[in-house]
Amino acid sequence: MVRILSHSQETGLTEPGTNALGALLADGKRLTWVDLYNPTDEELKLLSEVFRFHPLAIEDCLSFVPNPKIDDYIDYLYIVIHGIDAEALKKDVLKTHDLDIFLGKNYLVTFHKGSFRSIESVMERCRKNTAIMGREAEWLMHKIIDTLVDNYLPLMDGISEDIDEIEKESFEKPGAETPRKVLALKKDILYLGRIIHPQREILRQLSGSEYPIICFECSLHFKDVYDHLFMLSELIESHRDSLNSVMEVYLSSVSNRLNEIMKVLTVIATIVMPLTLLSGIYGMNFAHMPFADSPWGFYIALAVMALLGGGMLYFFKKRGWW
Repeated sequence: MVRILSHSQETGLTEPGTNALGALLADGKRLTWVDLYNPTDEELKLLSEVFRFHPLAIEDCLSFVPNPKIDDYIDYLYIVIHGIDAEALKKDVLKTHDLDIFLGKNYLVTFHKGSFRSIESVMERCRKNTAIMGREAEWLMHKIIDTLVDNYLPLMDGISEDIDEIEKESFEKPGAETPRKVLALKKDILYLGRIIHPQREILRQLSGSEYPIICFECSLHFKDVYDHLFMLSELIESHRDSLNSVMEVYLSSVSNRLNEIMKVLTVIATIVMPLTLLSGIYGMNFAHMPFADSPWGFYIALAVMALLGGGMLYFFKKRGWW
């Protein structure tokens, strides 16, 4: 599917068909946004035949690029940036998908195979407020990337809440599920780190006036987006340290519980040992043994065992061993 938004001061916002693209791109006073969403093979020809993008850039569009990147082709910039897959997130699966962007002097081309909330949001805002497309193409790209980065914030807030719950659980009542939860969150955080760290570098380049196609004023706005990504990057590092601490607390708690159990079992075994010795001695088949012929012999032996066990238990408590 191909969606086109075109804006000029004379005609305002229009949504022409693909047949008008050549004339639209030739008009230097008009800004044209072409969004390719799951395009067909015929629609893909627009990239090579109309825009004449480099074959390597088109090849990257058609394949999944695991890491964000930016390439300067002099007349245009080719940018790959990753956003949160909202459909996968509904199934509690953290996944990102790539958004390919071509930034020219008077056009912006976005290419994506999955639904992007940032694209849909900015496109709807452009229809309601045509002034958004009243400036250069880099400003429109800024709106898209800024919205895409903002979509990371609710996800990070949710991860922060999950970490707080696990920390509370690890202190109060750690269970067998605690390490599984920690490892699952750690996996998500490491995954986000592999995306956000290179993405931060791209925003640093866009905000550093390295590319003439981006004006100085717009680069300052990209600096604001860079700051958001930097904050997210710092949160990721903080969350990773927190999860490491939670795992250490969990292991320490389990070790302490094991020590307590072993201490109780040791005390019980130590008390039972002399009682077993006495019962073993009186179980031997000798003719002459103390109290063997007394009608109170059995009760005397039980009393001695009880006094011995109680005395040992008192001794352990007094020494703080139990």
